[in-house]
Amino acid sequence: MVVKKDNEYTMSPHKIEACKQLSPLGRRLFKYVEFDDDETILAEVHKHPIGVIGIWLTGGFITAAILIVAIMTLSSSFLVNLGLNISSTAMGGIVIAIVAVLVISMFVGTSIAAFIYRSSSIFITNEKIAEVVYKSLFNRVVTQSGIGNIQDVTVTQKGVLPRLFHYGNLLIETAGETVSPQFSYVPHPHSISRVVIQAHEEYVENELKR
Repeated sequence: MVVKKDNEYTMSPHKIEACKQLSPLGRRLFKYVEFDDDETILAEVHKHPIGVIGIWLTGGFITAAILIVAIMTLSSSFLVNLGLNISSTAMGGIVIAIVAVLVISMFVGTSIAAFIYRSSSIFITNEKIAEVVYKSLFNRVVTQSGIGNIQDVTVTQKGVLPRLFHYGNLLIETAGETVSPQFSYVPHPHSISRVVIQAHEEYVENELKR
């Protein structure tokens, strides 16, 4: 397994041509993956959209909680119960300023989290499985495992939502690796696992013929 954090990557004409079959997001991320002249892309996998919905719902719930607390704080009866001797006008200005900062911060944070989630992708070729993951806006990790090192592929779908919306976790066990790569929120994981297994079998068969 190779992990790269370099910022400079070059693209060969073959790689540029291969990028044409990818989505716009795939083309942006695939430039960080090694790609030989005799290599072909078999699948491009992005995280399931339901994860983004969960991120925005969480941000929405937190924002709603902030607004509820702000409304309670602006209530004169609430201020009296706390024993605060502050004019309603002054308190209103303070609360509105704080709420505005918190809401804007929540929106920015949620947008960044959604962007990071969507920017993690998997590329399956006839020679390797490569994952491009953004841990943060300024922390990108590229992990590449040889397709010939694969020993087993396991699909996990726990709960109603994964089965209903056809997503799950994909665990790929590889030879000689202390930690096997596991991919979460994979759309149609059973189909992707078949692509990986078939690529592995064809790779092994071609190696035996040499």
